[in-house]
Amino acid sequence: MTAEIHRLFVLCFAALLAILTLTAAKTVDYKVRPASVPLLPGRTLKGEQIAVPGAIIAQSLIGRPETALLVDPIALDRLGQKRNFTRETVFESASVPGVPGDPPVLFCETEQDPSLAKAMVGSMGFGLVGMLRPTKLVTRYCLYDSDQDETLDHAILIGAKGDSGRAPFAIPPARYGLISGMALGGGSELRLRYAGTAGEKDSLAVDAELVLFGMNRPLPAPRHKISIAKLPSYGVIEGAVVTVLEFDPATKIARIRIDRDLAPGRLVVPEQKP
Repeated sequence: MTAEIHRLFVLCFAALLAILTLTAAKTVDYKVRPASVPLLPGRTLKGEQIAVPGAIIAQSLIGRPETALLVDPIALDRLGQKRNFTRETVFESASVPGVPGDPPVLFCETEQDPSLAKAMVGSMGFGLVGMLRPTKLVTRYCLYDSDQDETLDHAILIGAKGDSGRAPFAIPPARYGLISGMALGGGSELRLRYAGTAGEKDSLAVDAELVLFGMNRPLPAPRHKISIAKLPSYGVIEGAVVTVLEFDPATKIARIRIDRDLAPGRLVVPEQKP
């Protein structure tokens, strides 16, 4: 009897493990998020500078997210979602976490709002709740270059139903050109602002500020500290190396040097909460 119970336990455990494995292997529901943006050379002063509290000590322009310009046309048809992307079609870069191979960037077609007719159909299907919150009947193709050879060779269909629709699939290789290096405009930049001691005796504070189209956007951890217990001392802030050479505790004025500027580099722009 004991052996039979043991065998039954082993079978149940194996079945549970198989269920967990199948669940873990299930294709994720991909979400399109904004791609990281490049930092372009800015207006940081070269050499040493005298910084008073509140002074901007480094600036880097925010670049536009890269876009892909098709050189070869692509025809896609996944689950009845047909697209004919002609030569010179432009795709915006995006981040889609969880895609196998973890491609650093994907290029997605422009998101289209559903037509009024489709929205009404979706609303009728879900009754009064649907009328108040109509279903967004939208799918988007996102393409990527899996081996970095300047050809798009895989795609996923965002918004598709079922695992077969969400799984990445190979496409005929299509050449593309990368458009990059353009400034975002509207006063968009990343700044480092010297904040003095900020209430602490043995460290100086430097705040990172993100400005997009003239409006401040909060960063997750904007304040950075550099120890001044022994000078010279340096800190790495958003990729920049800021060295404190001298500090006057009476005036809070510091003599600093930017040994490495903010650019080149990349920045993940925090998603704006509604």
